[in-house]
Amino acid sequence: MEPALLREIYAQWKSAKKRAQQECEKRALFNMAEKYRVCGMFKGTESLEQIIRLFTSPQGVEFCQKYHFPDITTIRRFKQYDVERYGVYIDAGHIRLENERTIVLIGNTSASLSYDDKGRHEVMLMHGAQATINASSWAIVSVSSEHGCQVIKKAADRAMIL
Repeated sequence: MEPALLREIYAQWKSAKKRAQQECEKRALFNMAEKYRVCGMFKGTESLEQIIRLFTSPQGVEFCQKYHFPDITTIRRFKQYDVERYGVYIDAGHIRLENERTIVLIGNTSASLSYDDKGRHEVMLMHGAQATINASSWAIVSVSSEHGCQVIKKAADRAMIL
């Protein structure tokens, strides 16, 4: 991954982290503000795979969606690194996927997702992505999306879409 992109995303992370800290301080959540201040989850030296792992962790998803981090322009620069191999789809147009464990849909991506196994699955949507999720059998699908994304959920049998 190009060093300039890593520096840019790290600078955006520090800025978003500072906004989160200030928001907590305004709401008199000083303990939480301090946690944001000292947070070192992202060092700015990570590999592409490590960044994707951070991005898709529960804390990473919550932070990225709440603070729109990283911005869509920066995310689009990741497309050249074949991030689809990690389940990240950036401006992918219309795609169809089945029983994928972790999926991140970003930007101009519209996905038809089908789940019919006994596994637990994660679907994350950012920056206007759309998804139609069909779950059946014993599938469990957890969905998180930021404002501006669209999700249609259809569960059958004993499947659950959370």
